[in-house]
Amino acid sequence: MITGRARSHVLLFAVLVGALAASGAACPQQLRGYQYGTMPLPRALPAHPTLEQIVAAVHDNTHRVRSYMAPQATLSVPGVPRLSSQVACEPPRRFRLRAQTTVTGNELDIGSNDDLFWLWIRRHDPPVMLYCRHDRYQEAAARQLLPIRADWMPELLGLVEFRPEDRHEGPFQLPDGRIEVRSRIGSPDGELVRSTLLDGTTGLVVEQHLFSPAGERLASVRTSRHRVDPASGAALPRLIEVSWPVAGINFQLDIASLTTNSGPADPGQLWQMPAYEGYRPVDLADPSAVGPMRPAAPVTEARGASREGR
Repeated sequence: MITGRARSHVLLFAVLVGALAASGAACPQQLRGYQYGTMPLPRALPAHPTLEQIVAAVHDNTHRVRSYMAPQATLSVPGVPRLSSQVACEPPRRFRLRAQTTVTGNELDIGSNDDLFWLWIRRHDPPVMLYCRHDRYQEAAARQLLPIRADWMPELLGLVEFRPEDRHEGPFQLPDGRIEVRSRIGSPDGELVRSTLLDGTTGLVVEQHLFSPAGERLASVRTSRHRVDPASGAALPRLIEVSWPVAGINFQLDIASLTTNSGPADPGQLWQMPAYEGYRPVDLADPSAVGPMRPAAPVTEARGASREGR
């Protein structure tokens, strides 16, 4: 049973995982950095696009990327030291985010393969490796920690999908020239709503917001500093800003370099859940593993645990 201080550690980094896949920033911000070198990105949408044209433009950009590798990135959380990070992705479910410091070594390992996802924090107390099979996610306590499915993780990197099983509404023209599309997503806990904001000219997704059935904003991400990747032709963000408003958690991922459509040197190792010596595997689908957790309760404790853990 994971309780007390351990829950705060689990919650903080589980919130990071959830936010990593799904979201957008709360208030509209001026778009910035949407260019390749000094040349602006070309127009991808007509003056008054239909929903079908928007979906087609977004999917054209997303489907250009079969694999994504960012060997040099920085994970920043307010009040704690920056972490050197590496990101890898092969949609729909393969994802890996690792972070470390030069002094302490590995600190964080978040991953997903075709069968399961995992979460490891070096300073977690007790020392455990949390994991859950995708096909058991709906029944797992993990759903309370992670309202975002693992196959949404690529959207953090700008690889956005409008899934046919969801109901999409719009487009809605915003006063600042951006366009909003609202998606209604079925879940065991009720219908979630995702608000997707796009640049009205380039069709790039710049913000996403995920709302609970009661209308509470669960998570958000804002992407900026887009550049055209020469290998794939996709426009991809270099700055990813994430917020989890209920827990008061914010962080950003700054991508220094990336490559696309070239497989990793050792794919078997990259997409395999690691085994860290001294860390016991804990299945989040086991009802006895994790008790009920609510994001609002341990915010102060979680922040303190974050500073202590780093």
